[in-house]
Amino acid sequence: MGLASGLARLLRRDGHTVDLAANGRLALTQLDERAYDLILCDVRMPELDGPTLYRLLARQQPDLCSRVIFLTGDTLEPATQAFLEQSGAPRLTKPFTIAEARRAIQRALHLGHPAMPVERTIDL
Repeated sequence: MGLASGLARLLRRDGHTVDLAANGRLALTQLDERAYDLILCDVRMPELDGPTLYRLLARQQPDLCSRVIFLTGDTLEPATQAFLEQSGAPRLTKPFTIAEARRAIQRALHLGHPAMPVERTIDL
């Protein structure tokens, strides 16, 4: 089981509705079709990587930027470090625990929509 499907399973068990996208391009299509409360996004993805997706969101749907959590195992790459620092977006560094994922998700949801229940997340 891959990371995305494992996180989706965890989120569904916690009562969230989850959509998966295999890459950043597909995620953009999904984001145009429906509203999401949270985006869990890998930094490295095929076709459209996490930093590029984030920059497009900043231009097209800036309110979503506060509801993105990046997932990465690439913490030593200077470009990745620079992007994560510049964006200020929360991150989960692989490997992470279920408890760490739950805390990051709850924190991001609280900051993004303090009074809104979670309806839909997208996991890339």
